[in-house]
Amino acid sequence: MREGQTAIAATLLGGPDHLPAGLFAGDRGAVLRGLCVHANTISHARLVALEDSFPRTRDHLGAAEFNRVSRAFFDSGGAQGRALALIGAAFPDWLADPLAADLARAEWAWLESYHAVDAPALALADLAGMDEAALLGLVVRRHPAVRVVALAHPSAPLLDPCLPRGARALLIARPDAAVRVLAIDAADAAALDLAHDITPLGNLIAHLAETHPDGGAAVAALIGAGAFERLAE
Repeated sequence: MREGQTAIAATLLGGPDHLPAGLFAGDRGAVLRGLCVHANTISHARLVALEDSFPRTRDHLGAAEFNRVSRAFFDSGGAQGRALALIGAAFPDWLADPLAADLARAEWAWLESYHAVDAPALALADLAGMDEAALLGLVVRRHPAVRVVALAHPSAPLLDPCLPRGARALLIARPDAAVRVLAIDAADAAALDLAHDITPLGNLIAHLAETHPDGGAAVAALIGAGAFERLAE
């Protein structure tokens, strides 16, 4: 069965010349007509999947242009070998429109956050009652649903009108059932990168203190956004 599926995929990608003889019963013309219908069904499903994955990018480009670039993306092999749920992974980097590329990266990160594994988020209430030594020594790790998206252009309001136009990075988090999108600065992004592995909270405060007037307040804002996982003691 696997060999047959591989042969069908090769035919759909490469054309009739890649159809092995004897793969299907019936004359070659009828088989090719059947595969053409199948290919059209797959193509439509892929286009719909991209539209569903990147609705704001589609709104920005317009339906006709989004359809055009989507078809070009598929024709170039950008989705080759990917499951339907993952066909848009390479789409943002393929877009020539800079604002559309920013939007698509943010929308894909939103989907990744939404589908990330569940984990309890560290909350400010978890810090209540801790003395300074315990607080600084508390080990944290970036929440598995967190994504940081660098923006090359003033595209944030196109994703969410409440976001500032000048935002150069977005924090996408899912501390509970809802995905949150917040504007952050380069220092916040660097702190979240530092927390990719388990690290003491004091290290993050010290790191942020180099660029923020109050590193503790900056870390508290990230905790409030659900940026860190609550680790078992």
